Amino acid sequence: MVASPSMASPAEPHVVALDLGGSKLATGRVGRDGRILQRAEHATDTSGQDALVAQLEAAIAELAGDGAAGLGVGIPSLIDQRTGVPGASVNVPLAGLPLRERLEKRFGIPVALENDANGAAVAEHRLGAGRGTRHMILLTIGTGIGGGLVLNGELYRGAIGAAAELGHVTIALDGIPCQGFCPGLGHLEVLASGTAAERLAAEVAAARPESALAREPELDGRALVRLAEEGDADALEVVDTIGRRLGAGVAGYVNVFNPEVIVIGGGFAEAGELLLEPVRAVVAEQALPTARDGVRIVPAELGPDAGLVGAGLVAFDLLG
Repeated sequence: MVASPSMASPAEPHVVALDLGGSKLATGRVGRDGRILQRAEHATDTSGQDALVAQLEAAIAELAGDGAAGLGVGIPSLIDQRTGVPGASVNVPLAGLPLRERLEKRFGIPVALENDANGAAVAEHRLGAGRGTRHMILLTIGTGIGGGLVLNGELYRGAIGAAAELGHVTIALDGIPCQGFCPGLGHLEVLASGTAAERLAAEVAAARPESALAREPELDGRALVRLAEEGDADALEVVDTIGRRLGAGVAGYVNVFNPEVIVIGGGFAEAGELLLEPVRAVVAEQALPTARDGVRIVPAELGPDAGLVGAGLVAFDLLG
């Protein structure tokens, strides 16, 4: 576990916030203004549903005893907001569990249960790269592609809370099967995520054994981005290809939603302009005029804290 000391008195109005991922669980206290007052990080226990829920409850118990007004939990799952029950979950065994009800009974405080990318979108809209806009799209590019929509100043969840799965749009009708639980083919997630970049880099390395990609001892997303930043032509080709694929999806979002800004974050977005430039180029080529002329495509600002901050903010939204 990695922890940071409290930066404010526990008496300050705050909520407990959790940002759950497949590999790590970030927890903390968050103030109404989005400041992280205390933060800790744990490796996620994915050995089973009981073990994971026990870990979540233990982490909350460590933080909820100093007058927390509520609890915000961000999870990588589709959530039926009518019931507070996660449906399909990526990398975490929570599907079918009445998680919101269980946590409310256990801790006796209001619980906001939110998709993790939705929470990050709220944070970026209010405090990050989307400040001052009313129509914003967030994409998180990592193992998969997460999405969040802020339309007319409000987080858009859809009919039951399962909207904004922006990685699951088709950009190749006869493409390869999508990842995880998804039954689709040729989805943006399987073609333009960090995982897709690693797969493409491995294919290039196998085809070009003399390349720097082939000589890399551990060819993951970080190594790919590093080589691209160093100017390696093969790595630049891979990042550019991923950016252009991503741009095809983004052009569709521009046509459908007419946003003011599209914010791109997540681990693979550390490639920065090497990724964003081809995205913008494809949007300029393929999106409809007028909408494409006004949209900005920018990097996220809050980094890995966006999910934790967003979980806190949606908890305060619930409290009113």
